[in-house]
Amino acid sequence: MKNNGKNNIAVFKSVIKSIVSDAIVEVEGAFVADPKRYKKSGIEVEFLENDKVSVRIPVVVELGYTVPATVASVQEKVKGEIESATRFRVGSIDVEVVSVSVLQ
Repeated sequence: MKNNGKNNIAVFKSVIKSIVSDAIVEVEGAFVADPKRYKKSGIEVEFLENDKVSVRIPVVVELGYTVPATVASVQEKVKGEIESATRFRVGSIDVEVVSVSVLQ
């Protein structure tokens, strides 16, 4: 079976998005923004040179949590999970806070 680079990239992106989603669930006070509700494109992954990745994550921070501390926790957790689960190194993690929410 012939190896198709484009298919590999799509699979890698899908795997990294899944890792990011799972990592954010473990961060208290934050969750990935629903793309339909916030009109955002969701988690974006871009591959850089030298096996690095750049990730953009739209998040919602729960009311009562400090935004800078929560964003730092998201970045730290996501970076650790990507680097421990894949061969990729993280070049950047851009966290876009799209809303502050009161969870019911």
